[in-house]
Amino acid sequence: MVRVTRRPQIGLARVLRPVAVCLFAVSAFVMPPAARGQWLGREALSSFPADTQQIAYLNLAQLRSMAEYPQMRNYLLNRQFRDFQDYLKSLGIDAEKDVNEVVLGWRGMGTDRPGMMGRAEGQFDAEKVRRQMVRQQMPIREYQGYELYSFGSGEDPTDMIFVFFSPSSAAFGRMRDLKELLDVRAGLKPGLESNAAIVNWEAELEGTAPQWGISVGKAASLQAGPWLAAGGKDLPDVSKVFGPVEAVLYRIDWGGGVTTHVSIVCQDEQSASSLAQMLAILRTARGSGVPEGLLTVLQGLEVQASGPRVELTTVAPLSVIDQLMRGGAG
Repeated sequence: MVRVTRRPQIGLARVLRPVAVCLFAVSAFVMPPAARGQWLGREALSSFPADTQQIAYLNLAQLRSMAEYPQMRNYLLNRQFRDFQDYLKSLGIDAEKDVNEVVLGWRGMGTDRPGMMGRAEGQFDAEKVRRQMVRQQMPIREYQGYELYSFGSGEDPTDMIFVFFSPSSAAFGRMRDLKELLDVRAGLKPGLESNAAIVNWEAELEGTAPQWGISVGKAASLQAGPWLAAGGKDLPDVSKVFGPVEAVLYRIDWGGGVTTHVSIVCQDEQSASSLAQMLAILRTARGSGVPEGLLTVLQGLEVQASGPRVELTTVAPLSVIDQLMRGGAG
């Protein structure tokens, strides 16, 4: 019988949040025809708490099958995440081969300590991990009938916790967020699936690309900030510009180049039209200190208002993305 277990991810929250933000700001990735095997995003809606403001989906199995993956990996997995992979490997899990899909969720965006949790699908040997955790004398706790594994004492609010639901399904996060996730699964609290709009947006994105995400509320403004900052001082305040915005949806496709498509969902058609006009200014951005690579991305930006939405598309070669990442433009 598989035991529910939890294991920590070293620095994962600090690592993946900026990665997800940068996806909107400086990256776009070209996908192979027809993304496949995606269902974890839909399932995550029944696990993540209703106050989750941002979700980010990544199909690692699909990306690994692409010839460009060794080059893309530099942007998907930074040093801290590689450290986490090394830790998993010490417990008998090779994240490069065993993890197929990941969905991350964030709560309390814009606060000093936003919450973070995630779901992972792949091939997990829960019993082997448990033996390793016991051997290393790492704390094991129980909650809602599951065993929770932590790295460190488990008392630090920044410690990451991991739990297995089955040999192919797991969840992770800080203790307070993971407990919320388990309460949702137990039916004690509402989940994201209670939000009809998010359910529809997830269905719209599912299967369109190996990497996509949804942001609402404060998270939407945080993602848009780098774009607006690049436009110079003439652009209005982010909070004012994104007042009528309900959500930001993005999909990122990898290939010989990098293509990102972003849909900004506004309250009405008039708000979308006004926002599109303002965002079009970014195509001629000449702000002080704007990296050349980012200028290339912005100048190729396509902006179009379509009903209550603003559709943005940009394409960049991997060499430009490499320049942006190395220069810290995100």
